[in-house]
Amino acid sequence: MMKRIFLLILFLFCVRLPAEEAKDSLREEALKGDREAMLKLAHEYFHGSAARHPDPTVAAYWYRKAAEAGVPEGMYNYAVCLMNGSGVHRNRYEAVQWFRKAAEAGVLMARLHVAGITISGLPADKKLGTPEIPPLPEYGLSLLKDLAAEHFLPAELMYVQLILQRGKAEEIPEAVAILNRLAALKNPPPEALRMLADCKYGGIGMKSDPPEMIRLLRRAARLGDAEALGKLAYCYEYGRAVAVDLPKAFNLYRLSAERGNAMAQFKYAEFLANGTLSGKQDLPAALPWYKRAAEQDNPQALFRLGVFCLEGIGLKKNEREASELFFRAAKQGYARAQYNLACMYAAGQGDLEKDETAAVYWFTLAAQKGDSAAQRVLGLRYLEGRGVTRSISRGEEWLVKAAKNGDFEALDLLRKRGLLRPGL
Repeated sequence: MMKRIFLLILFLFCVRLPAEEAKDSLREEALKGDREAMLKLAHEYFHGSAARHPDPTVAAYWYRKAAEAGVPEGMYNYAVCLMNGSGVHRNRYEAVQWFRKAAEAGVLMARLHVAGITISGLPADKKLGTPEIPPLPEYGLSLLKDLAAEHFLPAELMYVQLILQRGKAEEIPEAVAILNRLAALKNPPPEALRMLADCKYGGIGMKSDPPEMIRLLRRAARLGDAEALGKLAYCYEYGRAVAVDLPKAFNLYRLSAERGNAMAQFKYAEFLANGTLSGKQDLPAALPWYKRAAEQDNPQALFRLGVFCLEGIGLKKNEREASELFFRAAKQGYARAQYNLACMYAAGQGDLEKDETAAVYWFTLAAQKGDSAAQRVLGLRYLEGRGVTRSISRGEEWLVKAAKNGDFEALDLLRKRGLLRPGL
């Protein structure tokens, strides 16, 4: 019996020995300064392997060693670790320096990062003492354009997206030409199909063609593009170029939500919470999807969770949490959240000190975006001089806007003041 146990132990030791030897051999080569061994060791610790469990800290160490030894891929990967705080303290400024070195060494993804950071800039970090990198959008766009001209797909997609967002008429034809070329490929990138669908629907750089938009969205959806699935769901929900089909919209939202699209997660949650198909509200099933969308800073989901926290609907009542959720959504320009946040400042709710100036600030932002309740409240504040310098004319002006947007209380106030006009 003892002999069998001894033979079994010996067998297991012999089976494991080659992996241990390979592990030691790779480490020894890396310790001797072999650049390829450093990079391979870093990869194994980052992704895990038969010989090593994933260890971000050790991976970052060896990426740094490879970077310092002049390995371009090591420079790029160490920059990613610094940018994300993976295995090292996050330091985005230092990450940019390594991205630049990797870009100079010819790493295309590093060039893409440099272009993106040049466009958006980087704020100073007082805690780390690192300076600001000011945005240079035009120069960054030129860097991106050069990289796109080399037919580097991620750069082409990013370049087209930025051009479409800018909306400059003289730039649109170039973006459309890139999209048409990518869409004609044997294996087209789904993002290109989806962006081309947007152009077809909105008549951007071409004649509007809603049926072609649907065809392109379907192609992108079949390729698994989460945003295309969500947009296709929206079309079926509201009858855009297709007949309204709520069950189909529901299923498409679910597929898009499962693939991580934040807006689809919110819409899927809304279907569940409102019982759109079943006729039975199911908030417990909806809450996880609201939360997943909120984790991605979807403003609609943040607002909805804020309401639930404020009112104690499906969640424990928590005014402080509600104010934080409203603030996150308000910062993104979501008018309904701006209005609710203003109300909380006005009342001093949710650990917020009562602050009439802050209330007016957020009421104004919501009113400027067309929120009728905010327009009415802002009108009253101007009439009363509460949090603002009193102004009858500005007060009445905001009341008129609120009334035109369908606010009955504003309409009643105007009637009492004898200010009803034709068309109100």
